[in-house]
Amino acid sequence: MSKSWLRGILLGASLTLLLASGVALAQTLTVVIDQDCVECWPGPYEGEPPDEYVIVLTMDGWDSGETICTRTHLNGEPLSPANCGDPPSEDPPLTIDPFFWVPCAPQDAITAQLSGLGSEVQIDLIEAAYGEWKWRVWQPGTDNADSVTFRFAEVCEVEEEFVPEPGTVLLLGSGLVGLAGYASLRWRNKK
Repeated sequence: MSKSWLRGILLGASLTLLLASGVALAQTLTVVIDQDCVECWPGPYEGEPPDEYVIVLTMDGWDSGETICTRTHLNGEPLSPANCGDPPSEDPPLTIDPFFWVPCAPQDAITAQLSGLGSEVQIDLIEAAYGEWKWRVWQPGTDNADSVTFRFAEVCEVEEEFVPEPGTVLLLGSGLVGLAGYASLRWRNKK
């Protein structure tokens, strides 16, 4: 009975840390793409390109009562002014497919449907389309915001593995260690 206060503290701290890690993992508005780097499509250009040349974007967690704004940057330069419009009519998550693809052969201009929300960007030269793209989504007047970065290249290099955020892993690990300590105390008291 003398160690019950220690069990209570361990249990309370563990649950707090686990909840904190869950909140850190559960952001509101999220934007995810299926590829970090996409190679240009060699053609032919009559039909839709194969899946490996198309970026698919999935958006989740928006407030259906608020406006959604989007903005696209290429190599740090904005390609268009912020585009704000009504949120999508369907419930989250929203998958936009095809999102965008780049042909390898030079063209005078390409127009990209960038958001599925009516945002279009025209790029004058195909060479300008190569590089790092950033697509930002936010809801004005709220904390809902997220962005995604990807690259278009003639040849993509080998991708690096995703490494989780250290703070989130530390919170989750601390909570699990605390629960293990609590279970260990209970096990010893049963003997």
